[in-house]
Order: sequence, then C-alpha cells, then structure tokens
Amino acid sequence: VLLVEKWLAAWLTRPASVPTFDEIPETHSHVVIAGLGRFGQIIARVLAARGIPFTALDGDPSQIEVIRRFGGRVYFGDATRPEILEAAQVEKARAVVVCISRVEESLKTVELVRRRYPHVPVYARARDRAHAHRLMDLGVERIIRETFLSALELSRQVLEDVGLGRREAAQTVQMFAERDEKRLEADHAHAADPAKLAESEKRHAQELAELFEADVEKRD
Repeated sequence: VLLVEKWLAAWLTRPASVPTFDEIPETHSHVVIAGLGRFGQIIARVLAARGIPFTALDGDPSQIEVIRRFGGRVYFGDATRPEILEAAQVEKARAVVVCISRVEESLKTVELVRRRYPHVPVYARARDRAHAHRLMDLGVERIIRETFLSALELSRQVLEDVGLGRREAAQTVQMFAERDEKRLEADHAHAADPAKLAESEKRHAQELAELFEADVEKRD
C-alpha cells in the first residue's frame, strides 16, 4: 500500500507536461541544420562566420552541451518529429540542411520537411551512393556525398605529388567528378538492381580510362 501511495503522490505532483525539446526563440529567414555532428558543425561555423542566422537541432544531449560550451546555437530536439520542425519554424526558413548520419533518420526528416514545407529548399548529406539515390527518390536535388569532395581533394594532392602538374591534376579530378556525378544520376533509374549497377561501374571505369588516354595522346 505504501508503494502505491508513493507512486500516486508522485503522479499527482508531476509537471503538467515535460518538454521534449528546447524552447526555440522566434526567428525567420534562418537556416535550419538537422544534425550537428562533425559534418553539421562545419556548416554551422561557416554560416556563423558570415553572420547568417541558423537554428541547429540535435537529439543527443551530450552533443548539445559540448557545442554550447563553444558558443554554438544548438537546441535539443529530434528532427524526425513534426513538432520539433514546427518549433524550429521551418516554414520561415531559407533552407533546411539535413546532416544526420543515420540513414533512416535522415530520410525520415527529409520526407517530413518535403511534405510539410515544400517551399523550403532542402540540402542533404548522403553517406554513400545508395543513400543519395534514396534522397533523390524524395525529390532532393542538392545532395553532397560526405566523403566525395574530401576524397577528390586528396586525389588531386596525390596526383601532384606523383608527378602531374597542378593544372593537369586539377583537370583530371574535375573530369572524374563530372563523370561520376552524371553516373550517379543515370544509376538512379536502376538503383535497386545490383547487376546493372555493377555493369554501370565497369562501363564507367572503361570509358574514363579511354577518356584520360585520349587526353594524354592529344597533349602529346
């Protein structure tokens, strides 16, 4: 009986509602960043450097506190929930940048934003080609594969260090990037067919090798 009385007393004196996200100040013409890991932090820092207002959301309380120590404007909230997006005033935002690392949460957030706020541009981080294709399925056009650009830059540096001139190395990387982006779009049509994707990869590698070989012969 005593345990029941203690439980009942606690239940009766509980707060009327327990907030599941931070109170976010009224704002407009801002950028909403969903997910403030390493990827999202860089975007937040760039926006802050240019004085562009942003609202950053992250569902990890420990991550929130770390970033707040450095003066970051970030709020605790799960971006896959409609009420969180409403609290972040996405309807007034200039853009939403989805940087969430977990693929399913990323896709759920994108789907929610696209459905509820179709007028707001969506930018998204993709973990890999498969994730990128699923983002395309949701109508996202502004997609960055998280390792793609950094790998291209390192490739350029390697090419220079092994003997290519700076201009030639840059052109090689640019040519590869342009061809790969076109292949990513072309592969979207058969993203669920591993055999066709493998065939596309083989054909792309051959075409690229022939393209580079022809470019070398032309310079010679």
